[in-house]
Order: sequence, then C-alpha cells, then structure tokens
Amino acid sequence: MSSFTKVRWLYTALGLIFLSQVVHAQNVAVSGEYIIKFKPQLSSVRLSGKAGLSGMAVANKLASEKGARILSAFKGLSVQGKFEKAGMMHISDVSATNLEALKANPEVEFIEPNYILSLEPEYTEASTAMGVAASSTDTYTQTISWVQIAESWAIQQLPASATKTIVAVIDTGVDIQHAVFADANAVYKNLAEVNGITGVDDDGNGYVDDINGWNFVDNSPNMYDDADHGTHVAGIVVGAGQDIFQNPVRESKIRIMPLKFLNGEGSGSTASAIDAMYYAVNNGAKVINNSWGGGSYSRALHDAYKFAYDNDVVIVTAAGNSGMNLGVQATYPAMFDTPSNIAVGASKGEDRRAPFSNYSSTYVHIFAPGDLIDSTIPGSQCSDINNLSLYCKKRMSGTSMAAPLVAGIAALAIREAPHLSAYQIRGVVMSGIDTSSYLNGYSQTAGRVNALKVMQIAQAQISSTAWAPSYSPVYKTEDRAPAAEPGGAAGGCGLVKAIANELNQGPPSGGQMGQALMFGFMMLMPLAMAFGLRRKQTKNVSLRQYERYSVAKEVMIQIGDQVISAASQTLAVGGLSFKSEQQFAKGQKIKLKISDVHEEVEGEIVWSTELNSFGVKFLNVTENLKSQVQGLTQGLIPT
Repeated sequence: MSSFTKVRWLYTALGLIFLSQVVHAQNVAVSGEYIIKFKPQLSSVRLSGKAGLSGMAVANKLASEKGARILSAFKGLSVQGKFEKAGMMHISDVSATNLEALKANPEVEFIEPNYILSLEPEYTEASTAMGVAASSTDTYTQTISWVQIAESWAIQQLPASATKTIVAVIDTGVDIQHAVFADANAVYKNLAEVNGITGVDDDGNGYVDDINGWNFVDNSPNMYDDADHGTHVAGIVVGAGQDIFQNPVRESKIRIMPLKFLNGEGSGSTASAIDAMYYAVNNGAKVINNSWGGGSYSRALHDAYKFAYDNDVVIVTAAGNSGMNLGVQATYPAMFDTPSNIAVGASKGEDRRAPFSNYSSTYVHIFAPGDLIDSTIPGSQCSDINNLSLYCKKRMSGTSMAAPLVAGIAALAIREAPHLSAYQIRGVVMSGIDTSSYLNGYSQTAGRVNALKVMQIAQAQISSTAWAPSYSPVYKTEDRAPAAEPGGAAGGCGLVKAIANELNQGPPSGGQMGQALMFGFMMLMPLAMAFGLRRKQTKNVSLRQYERYSVAKEVMIQIGDQVISAASQTLAVGGLSFKSEQQFAKGQKIKLKISDVHEEVEGEIVWSTELNSFGVKFLNVTENLKSQVQGLTQGLIPT
C-alpha cells in the first residue's frame, strides 16, 4: 500500500468526522450565469514565434474568438462579457442541457457558476463622529494603534519625478466629490477621456467616458457609493499618506481608482469582480484593495489574481470578519496563494487580534488596525453640522478597514522604490512589522504593520534588482471542502487531496474506511506521545549560519506515511521555519517539498517552541537547491 494512499484514507476519515461538526457556507451563485474559459490556442502562438506573457495573451485572445464561435451555436445562450486576455467569457441563460454540452466540449478548459461575493455581513460600526475640529499640525488620528504613520511621512522621499501610485478600490463605489478626495486631487483621471469627446470611447478600452473609473453594477461611469463602505475604505488608503482631516486638506500622494462592483446591499458577482480587476490592471493601478469575499472557490477569480501578479500589481485582501480560522472556514480571495496577494487580519489598539477577525498561520500574512477606524463616508450620509463635507466621516470596524491601510502603505512603498516587483513590495510590507505575542499563531508574520519600518525597508532597497518568481496556480476542485490548518482535523490546505487526484486514487470503500479510521488512530498516537515528550527549545543555532528572509511558501512535510501542509515563515539556504498546529520533536527527520523548489529536501527539526513555531535544517543542500533558494530570496533583505 503506497504512503499517499494511506494519507488520503486518513484525511478522508478525519475529514468526515470533522465536517459533521462544521456548518458549510452554501455556494450562492447568479441563476443561469457561468464563467467559461476556453483552452489557449498555444500552437498558433508557437507558429507566430511569440513567447512569454504577450504570447499567452495572444493564445487566450485566439481562444476567446474560437469560443465565441462555439457559443454562437447554442440557442438562447447570451454572452454578457469577455476577458480576452484570459480566454474567459461571462455567459447567461445557460440551460442544463447546454451546461452539460459545454462541460463535455474538448475546447473548454473549465466552466463554473458566477458566484456571489459580498461585504462581510458581520463588520461592526461605532457611533458617527462629525464636526470634529481639524488640528493645525499633521497628525494621524484614524486609529490609536502605534503604526507610526505620521513618523513615516517625515522620512518619505518626494522627488520631482515622483508620480502618484494608483490604488484601485474595488468596492461599493466612492463619493469622489467628498472634499478629502476632490480637494486633495486624490481621484484617478483617465486623461484620454478627460480630453476626449463625450459619448465616445476615446481610449478604445471598451468603456465610454470612464473619466474616473467604472460602475460594473450599472455599467456606467458613475461610481456613486450607496453603502458607505467604498468611501470609507478609500479614505483609509489616502490617509496612509497624509492627515485627511486637516483643513485645508493637502495634495494626496496616492490616487484612488474607484471601481464599483458591489450594490447598495454589499453584494456583487464574481464576473463583475473579475471585470473590475482586469480594468484596474489594464488602466494603470499598481495596488488593488479587495475588502470583500465569499466561501466559494473560483478558478476564474484565481486567474484574475494571477493576471494581476503577472502584470506586477500588489493585491491586498481582507481576511474576513467571521472570527474563524481560515483553515476551518474557507474564505476567498483571501486564501489565494498568489505571490503578490497580502491577506490582512484586523488588530485592536493593543495589538491583539480583533475578536471578529479571521486568522490563520498559513493564509493570513499580516495584521493591521481594524477596530474603530475613523474615515470618510459619502456626503449624502452627513447632516449639515458645520456645513463642512471635509468632516463627513464615521468609525467602522472590520478587516475591510485593516486591508486598505496596508494597501495605502504598500502604495507609498512603491512610491519610494518604484522599480521593485509586486512580489518584493509584498516582502517589504511583511518585513515592516511590529511583532506581538498576542498575534502568535494568527498570521504568518505574527505582526502588525508599521508604516515607518516599511518606508525604511523600501528606501534601503532602492538599489536592489527587481525580481519575481514564476507562479503557476494550484487550482482547487469545484467540490472542494473548506480547508484545514496544517495538522488540523480536515484535509490540510487541499494539497493532499490534489496529490491523490493526480494519482487518480478512487474514494475508499466502506471496508477501507474502517481501516482508515484505525490507521488514523494509530498514526495519531505516536504524535501525541511526541508532544508529551518534547522539550522546550528556545534557541535557533543552525538556521543562523545563513541569512534568513521572510518568505511565505507552501510546504509539504512528510513524516513517515503522514503528509502535512504548512507555510514557511523564513527561508534560508540551510533551512526554513514554519508554524503548525501539528507537533514536532527536536531531532525528528522529515522530508519537504517547497513550492517553487523543484526537488525534494530532507530535513531535521532543530528547534521548536510552545508557540507552534518550528525550525528545520536541510540535510542535503545541493548546488541546485542553493541556487533555487537564492533565486526565491533575491532582492529581499534579511530578517
């Protein structure tokens, strides 16, 4: 019996036990609507001699054209939108018969429902505060947390050649007439449309009169905010670079690109979210803020995240407000492993996790203040107190508020070192933190963002060479159950299931299930004994022989016949560190498969702590391994 067969049976058995205690979120989708992707026409591209990203864009465009011809043969089916650079289309009025026919078509790579995405329903609001007098000096009052925002302003470099970083706020819209945005010149402008002819698509991007952005709900250039949320998020982004409540407000260092895909109830479709992401990337955004999510995995949205990464765009994603471990209750797009995605949890003033914030030592990267955050809301929501729209603001709480602060700080880091890749900017942000024992086990970094440290690290890397690793998504299956934290009761983060699928393993029979339960019991006993016998280790000697870097990579760990998934915290030529709920003993021998490292590595646990943090020494450091690790850490600064 193969080791992976045993592993699959074990995780299946434990998963069934666990799932009986968990309520799964339903996969809510727009009735009759789907997103379909056609297989890239790679042979035509090879013949043309094109290669790389431009070649793939051509291959996908050819796929879209072929797909359009295929879809035209289906009666009643409508094409609502096209994502030609991805070879995808948004289709509607799809009957059950047509759906099955499309699934069977050899030219179709995948077809999935148009899932509903939404704002987190549990985010909280505090009392409205309007008419507060502005200070005569620059101060940062949007949160009481010690994020050193104002201190970072003092060291930021503002050369004459500096340009404003564009941050796309994909949300409920933005009140662009609010004094904070209008007077600070903080709203994105499409100059081709500004200087063009009304009613004409002057820049040929498919959107008419998109002077400041686009409304994907109404398909119009009016990005009004009918839910407060997007305007509040935008104020936090701009506030990372200046005192937005000073009167008069100063010129902004950031431009907001408002892209509305959520309606007044905070609900929108995956197709609209993808539309907005492609618009953001294609029209110059360098950072995208996504303060929304859902429980359904979408390969199409995953591809949109990859498109952003391939085009060097940082994405900041809210972790969600269910107060849950993401390993137990899956939330997307926060859990996408795209190397430019920063998943953000919410902290309180004393650097504790806010009770409503989701968390995960694998999927959440960093924390930021998200409790009682003061920011802008649409002027229509304010009374006439002092008749000053500048003070039209409200306090809100949620990971929706934590994410845009990180987005704003990332935008300012790009302003300091614009040549760095999105991957490197993520590393800069994840390195610029204040660690907190209260956040141990809740994120990969166990830290809360510090703006001053981020700016200092960005400035230190001005002369670094731009570099980013290649990225090939590990797509999940449509019927994927919520993932579990490493060592948890359910099936890891989906990698064990993926391996089993690749090996074409079938589901266990009833008799095999009984064996699986017995095998699971036998496998857990030695782990429990190891936990009881392990000694507290607080020193890390072996890893310090090499420079360590903050690098989050998915790691498959094999102990005998058991396979566990985790995420690296630091990576060095000689080893790595990771967090896991699974317990390990010093001296324990393991095998590792690290994402983007194309060889299996043997290792030994050289230190461990009671905080579920472990160090691994590589036992077979080949020249090939050394070269690959150096490639993954190129352009980063040691931790």
